[in-house]
Amino acid sequence: MIDGTYKIEVDVPFGRKTGTVTLRTEGDTAIADIDAPIVGKQHLKGRAEGDTFTAKGSGKIKFVGQIDYTLNGEVSGNDLVINIQSNKGEFKLRGIRA
Repeated sequence: MIDGTYKIEVDVPFGRKTGTVTLRTEGDTAIADIDAPIVGKQHLKGRAEGDTFTAKGSGKIKFVGQIDYTLNGEVSGNDLVINIQSNKGEFKLRGIRA
């Protein structure tokens, strides 16, 4: 079950930053509200399958410009891992259920 709020940490060039990811499912739809470094505040809808989910998004981020990305995430117990592939590089977010 992926539903829940997760506290995340992201290593960025100017140090470690924290954020949150809230996930919920409606059938096979995954809904993610992200407030994190790199991607900023995003509301995404994607696809859920078991403990994994995928979504695509885009937005304009301060100092970075336009970013288009695909994310793949997995929840294992209380641990969350999200891999983000974007036009600005690859990023990994790790979190724990709050």
